[in-house]
Amino acid sequence: MTDLPVADRIASISIEGDPDGTGRRTARFEMFTGGEEGLSVSQEQRTEIRATPGSALLALVDGTIDEFVDAPINKDLFINLGSSQFAVTIDFNSWEGATGPNDNPLQWGDTGDPSNFEKSDATGEHPTRQIACLFWWLRNTRVSSVSGELFPGAGIFGDGPATLRFGQHREGGVYDPLQVVFENPGADFPGQSMSTFSGSITCVEAIDAGDPIDAVARDTR
Repeated sequence: MTDLPVADRIASISIEGDPDGTGRRTARFEMFTGGEEGLSVSQEQRTEIRATPGSALLALVDGTIDEFVDAPINKDLFINLGSSQFAVTIDFNSWEGATGPNDNPLQWGDTGDPSNFEKSDATGEHPTRQIACLFWWLRNTRVSSVSGELFPGAGIFGDGPATLRFGQHREGGVYDPLQVVFENPGADFPGQSMSTFSGSITCVEAIDAGDPIDAVARDTR
């Protein structure tokens, strides 16, 4: 069995935004497993294959498609419209004083400084502080495909997609990091172990549209 490189055993999400009005910066949340347990990464392609209304429609179009396929009964014609989603669910454990490769502190916020706890960074802190920091960033940023004002004049601003790195999806890996939005993030501090907590977050690959949507510029009429 081939041992995974250390870098392949780290997952991280990076969020860029201005959660407190002091300026845009990037928060990075790193998750690492030193052994076979502690970090679980599940990948899923959520297919969206459209089915026709059954053999009745096939019979109607039989004259069109019979050059290519026979139109049987009780079977549907399926069409892939390219609208599926790629999702990665990360289940992780973290702990007070969490370290990664070479015993470096795992960054949990925008500074990575374990000697200075603040609301935007809880690197190396107690699990309750780490959980609060993560959800502070999630609550005070708008992770979406669009950066800047979502719609002209609406006064609602997006912070662009977050970045997910895991396995070979990273700088220097075979695949590029993924631009993602989040789905159902959660964390649990049961109190049984005062120094650890568990969490789960689903990252759905998203388009990075970059600039705000301009309804006039994109009018195709």
